[in-house]
Amino acid sequence: MSEKKWSTIILFIIWLLIVPPGIAYFLITQMPESINYAYLLLFIIFGVLTAVFPIMMNGQPITLVMWATLPAFLMYGIAIEMIIMQLSVLAILFVKKSSQKKSHRFFINSIIMFILSTVAAGAFFVVGGKTGSMDFWTLLIGVAVYRLVHTTTNLGLLNMYFEAMGLKSPFTTKDNIFEYATLILILPLAVTFYLMLNMVGIASFLLLGFPFFMTITIIRLHSRSEKINQYIKKAGQIGSELSVMTDEESVSTQFIKKTSELFRADYVFLFTNHDEWLELEKWYEKKRFVDRPFQTVQLGEGIAGMVFEKKEPVIYSKRKDWEQYATNSAPEELESVLCIPLTHNNETNGILLLGSNRKSAFGEYQLKILDLLGSYYIVALEKARYVYEALQRSERCALTKLYNYRYLEEKLHFEMNRMSMGDINDLSLIMLDIDHFKKVNDTYGHQSGNDILYGFARILEKALPENGTIGRYGGEEFVYILPDFSKAEAVDFAERLRLHIKQHAFTIIPDLGEDKYPVKVSVTSSVGVANAPTDTDEAMNLLRNADRALYIGAKQAGRDRVAEYVR
Repeated sequence: MSEKKWSTIILFIIWLLIVPPGIAYFLITQMPESINYAYLLLFIIFGVLTAVFPIMMNGQPITLVMWATLPAFLMYGIAIEMIIMQLSVLAILFVKKSSQKKSHRFFINSIIMFILSTVAAGAFFVVGGKTGSMDFWTLLIGVAVYRLVHTTTNLGLLNMYFEAMGLKSPFTTKDNIFEYATLILILPLAVTFYLMLNMVGIASFLLLGFPFFMTITIIRLHSRSEKINQYIKKAGQIGSELSVMTDEESVSTQFIKKTSELFRADYVFLFTNHDEWLELEKWYEKKRFVDRPFQTVQLGEGIAGMVFEKKEPVIYSKRKDWEQYATNSAPEELESVLCIPLTHNNETNGILLLGSNRKSAFGEYQLKILDLLGSYYIVALEKARYVYEALQRSERCALTKLYNYRYLEEKLHFEMNRMSMGDINDLSLIMLDIDHFKKVNDTYGHQSGNDILYGFARILEKALPENGTIGRYGGEEFVYILPDFSKAEAVDFAERLRLHIKQHAFTIIPDLGEDKYPVKVSVTSSVGVANAPTDTDEAMNLLRNADRALYIGAKQAGRDRVAEYVR
């Protein structure tokens, strides 16, 4: 049995030993002789409505239910107050979103509220308060103490609970100050309500209830507006952060992390579009990326496939609403789902799916904000892709896709500086040239020559040692820059590479004749090797030495051989 289930069972036992017997005791010993059941029903309705429509602050619901329970306490005593408060606790379960099970939440809240009712009532009577009294000052002092003790004990019990469960308290100092500040609202409201009930009667529920709920509605609307503005502001900040990134992987990673944080999502799934199917590119679960095998989703398959097919976002509040559409890979704890197509210029680039273990975790306004955030992401991704391609064009040879001469020269100076600072001990340079390459072009055509250059580059790239660099020096010449390679190691590597090239056959389609059929062509290479600090301690001299070894030591000696620079 899981730890959560054990804690719920323990709470149930504690609740069973405390709350039902306690309420039964107070109902027997503290039940008033006469009750106006119309008042009782209205107290219950007001208490439940107040619980169902709380004020939201920092994502936490603040319920002012005591404005209804306190007058009930002053009129009928602790037994009636407990009944109203416990019913309000039940109502709160259907409002507050939490990853905890409702049974667990009910038991802990019910126990706490029972304790609070008992302790606060005790404090009320200790300072001389009396239920049913119309002595204003005695009443005011008693209610003030009641509310103060109730609030202080509540915060203390909650902190003790979070500490016992090994959790960080969600209440900030600002929340605590707000809780005490409600004294200013609850105190006069509760006392006025009680006095009006005694003087005006049932009309008091209308005179005070209507303005109260109107005020709460206005506050909730304002709070919602502020919350939406905060979301939009944070989404704009995330968009700004993404826009300055020049790496696609960094853009995707940052986007997923920030989106998960903003929407308090337990899961984020990012799918990329491959026309008729989706690929699950990223799986982010509980603040970490999960390595998963290659997974695909077909058009119309699962929630992501449905959104992909219809090009319309969806929101699901609980598991049973979407379970019939889900694939087998859906996490067991997943409840709420928010899924949108990532579109730009009327094209769907992918699908983003957020998941939460809480029910009703996402709202309609969040869908619109996520759509805005998705647009920021697609634009940032395209910008990063453009920057990367531009960088590749400036550093790479368009034909072979290897680094070009400009990059090789910068890299050579960089590695030589590393050697001078002692970061590496050796730096070897290998220069290769394809033998009789002009004959290849004259025999088979320049396009065939280009095909051989491209295939030759792939062989060199595949053979590249770790931390080395390979690039096209110009024409049919190529250069390896090999940090921490001794001269002997470089010669040995070059010799093995030369033999491999000699044994390889390139398949080309000649473009000089009318017959277009594949032919096999073999080439050989001449190689020159130079090393620093053995041969020189200057970057350009190292390049010239390898060039000299290539032409004097290899080509002039008959080609198809490796030559090292000799002073």
